[in-house]
Parts: sequence; structure tokens; C-alpha cells
Amino acid sequence: MLLELMAKNFALFHRVEVHFRPGFTAITGETGSGKSLLVNSLSLLLGRKADTLWIREGEEEAWVEGVFSLKGLPHVKACLREGGIPVEEELLVRRTISREGRNRAYVNDTPVTLRFLQEIATGLVEIQGQRESLLLLKAQNHLRLLDAFGRLDPLVKEYREAFRTYKRLLQEKEEADRSREERLRRMDYLAFQIEDIEKTAPKPGEDEELRQRREWLRQGERLKEALAKSTELLDGEGPSVAQGLREVLGLLSPLAPLKKDLEREVAHLEEALIMVQEGCTNLEGLLEKVEINPLELAEVEERLDILHRLKTRYGNTLERVLEYLEEAKKEYTALEAIQERSEGLEEDIHRAQEKVLEVGRRLGEARREAAQKMEKRVEETLEQLLMEECRFIVHFRDLPEPEAHGLERVEFFIRPNPGEAPKPLNKVASGGELSRMSLAIRRVLSDIGEIPILILDEIDAGIGGITAHKVGELLKELGERYQVICITHLPQVARHAHWQLAVHKERDRDRTVTRIRELSPSEREEELKRMVGEKTPQEVKG
Repeated sequence: MLLELMAKNFALFHRVEVHFRPGFTAITGETGSGKSLLVNSLSLLLGRKADTLWIREGEEEAWVEGVFSLKGLPHVKACLREGGIPVEEELLVRRTISREGRNRAYVNDTPVTLRFLQEIATGLVEIQGQRESLLLLKAQNHLRLLDAFGRLDPLVKEYREAFRTYKRLLQEKEEADRSREERLRRMDYLAFQIEDIEKTAPKPGEDEELRQRREWLRQGERLKEALAKSTELLDGEGPSVAQGLREVLGLLSPLAPLKKDLEREVAHLEEALIMVQEGCTNLEGLLEKVEINPLELAEVEERLDILHRLKTRYGNTLERVLEYLEEAKKEYTALEAIQERSEGLEEDIHRAQEKVLEVGRRLGEARREAAQKMEKRVEETLEQLLMEECRFIVHFRDLPEPEAHGLERVEFFIRPNPGEAPKPLNKVASGGELSRMSLAIRRVLSDIGEIPILILDEIDAGIGGITAHKVGELLKELGERYQVICITHLPQVARHAHWQLAVHKERDRDRTVTRIRELSPSEREEELKRMVGEKTPQEVKG
């Protein structure tokens, strides 16, 4: 509910403060008095693009502020929370316009974007003029209104979920097909690399062991000669270290008991002889192991060349080559799974499509049943508004392929007079017909009203007499469910309002200003008298 509207330096509003009440409020005044400025100021609050022409002449800045009650509006509160806006029971919206272009928007004193402001507005206020309606006259909204009227939300949700699954699978298949050739090429390349490494079967540290073995094989002849010469020198048949030590011990051992120091040195020489003999034995063992094998050397060289090639291709070390092998295997497995998934998508897509069609058919049948009821209800209201011959038609057009909203498109048509072809609602030429049709649909949808505030800008244009009385009665009825604020020039409409605001212009220090005030019962009588152009207001009571 709109509680309060304030504006400063907004066009002819020098400073205006208007309080609103629940129910049906009529706003009246002479032509050109500034009634539509209220609509413009509200439009600005709801996210309309600012225009510096709205700034009062001689001023640098203008602002408009509105206070709304959020009672019973959980969807608006949820939107505020998602936007990080403090949530209270009242919503304060403020717009400022500067001639320098510094335009700002605030919600509960928090700066916001126009897009966010517009998002809030869609669940809060609808502004409807004679030739336009943000909701009723746009064909893209008709299907949603029909679904709301028929209370088809559970079925709509079921269809949307099925359709999302279907589209997701189609997109997955499209992406899989688009990348299929590249994926298969990559799999072939990975398979080659995996086979290349696995057939070689490298082991960590193998190359270092082979290099040592190669060096051993390369130095075999030289090593054999050195070992043979060394064993001969240590303990051979000719003069040797061991033979020399034995001769020394033969000379000193008999004399060792004569002196302890000599005895100790003889013991050392005996140990040295033993070590020389053991060393000689060990070297003889190594000599026996020395192989001069050109064939093995060639095999080692070849294996080292193969390992070097692997390291050149896949890593600087065999450890890195083995890491690359594991990475390649994982990538191949993942691509293989995608390929298998791609090949199985056709069946999944077929099942998903069948689900979409099955739910879509049920939804379409429910929509057609709801359409018949809606047509009847709207025509009953049109009859009350003296449009007995007018027919309201919910037109269905089947789609060749399922779409996000269903298997059909819906648009509201009317046939104003017998013998005429039905026309889309937004193509109706008569302003009066358009006004009454919009009100009739609004009344039928009042039970599912998602938007609590309805602003009507002279939608009663083009009608008069008893028809105007009927429109007034209908607006009063709507006022029981909505907050209805209607700018009207018809006394027959205004007299049915719960409240009435008068807009007038006056001079203030050589400047023209627009003022708004709520009328008392007696002032309403005078205003109705002015509107009807008669001396007594009884003339407007029909």
C-alpha cells in the first residue's frame, strides 16, 4: 500500500506531501492542473528514466519520495533481502534528479540501481493508462495471467522443470557433437602416448642404474688388467707386498719378545699382512666378475636411448614421464566417459522430450479449461459495464516445438460487436472499450492479485453517462481488494471513491504551483458539482 508521496521542485510541485488511504481514491481537478504529475512522480519512484525537464524552473535539483507498507508482501521483502537492503514493515523509496546529471535512487536509504528499483516495482505497483497497461495489454503477460487465474502454478512448475531438463540435455548433446571430432583426435593422441610409455615400461631411477652399468661395461678391459696387476703386486708368485711382509715378519718375529715396542709393531705388521691378503682375495673376486660383453653394452646403450626419447617427449626425468602417464590415463578416461555419455544422450533426450510433451499436454488441457471459465467471467463483467455484445476470447496457438512456457501461446482477443472479427486486446481502437475491457479483466483477476497498488490514469476517457457510473462501481469493488488510485475527469466515477484528492494550480509569488489536498465530505460535494457543471451535485447521483 502507498502511504505517502512527497516531492520537491518536481515540475509544478514546489513542495507537495500527499497521504493515501486504503481503498479507492479518486484524484480530480481541472484539465492542466497537474493531476498527471502524480503519475509521473510515481513512475520515477518505480524506476522510470529521469528527465531534467521535470526539475522546476530555477532549481538545480528535484526529488520524489514514497513510503509504502510491505504488509502481506513477502515477495517484495525477499527481493530486498536478496539485494542486501534492510527490511522493515515500511519501504522508503527516494529519487533525486540533478541538472548536472547526478541522478540517484535509494531504497531504505541504501543506494540502488534503476534495474533493482524496477524489480521491486513489478511486485508493488501497476500503473495503467488509457492506451497502455504494464500487465494486461502486453501479450507476453497473458499466459501468466491465465495460469494465475486457473491456479495452475504446480503444473506450470512441473512443466518448466521437465523443459529445463530437456533443454539441458539438448545443449549437452550439441556441445558433445560440436567437440566430438576434436575429442576423438585427442583420445587417439593420448592412446598413442600411453602405449608409447607403457610398452617401454620405465622404472624410477632406471636410467641412472643403466648409466653406471654402461660405464662398467665400457671400462671392462682396462679394469680387468688393473685388477690382475694389482693382485699380482699384492700377493703374486713374484715379488709382492705380501711376500715382503712375510720376509719382514720372518726377521722380526723371533726378536719380538725382547722388547715390548717391537712386539707391538710386529703385531701391526701381521695385521697388515692379513689385510693385504684379504684385499687381494677381494680383488680376485672382482676380477672374476669383470665381463667384456659388447652385446650387453649395445643393449644398455639402446635402452638408454629409448629412455632419453621418452624424457624428451614427456618430461626431464623418468619420474616426470611416469607422472605424465598417469595424467594422460586420467584425461583419456574422462574423455572416454564423455564419449560414452554422448552416445547415450539420444535415449535420454527422447525420454525427456516425451516427458515435456506429456506434461505440456496436461498443462494445455488445464489452460483451455481455465480459459473457458475466464472468458465467461470477463463477459459477465463486460455485461455489467454495458458491453453486452462484446466477446472476450482467450486465443490459443499451438507451437511446432515445445517452448519454455508450454506447447502453446496465448493472447487475449475481443470481438466488440457481432459480425466483427476478433482482435487482439492491444489492437482495440476505442478508448472506452479498452478501458472497460481492462477493468473487466482486472476484476476477474482480483482474487489472484499479486500487485497490491493499482494506479489508473484517466482510463475512463471515452465513456460517460451510466457507463461511467458502472465503471465507478467496479473501481469501488476493486478498492476492496487493491489500493486503487484513479485520476478521473468524470464525476460519475469520482462519486464512488472512498476518498477524493483535488489537484489545483495557484499563484505563489509570481510562480505557478500545483497543490493537492484531501477533500472533506462537503468539499467533495462542491468538487463533484464543479465536475458535473451543475449547480447541485444531486445531478451526478443518477
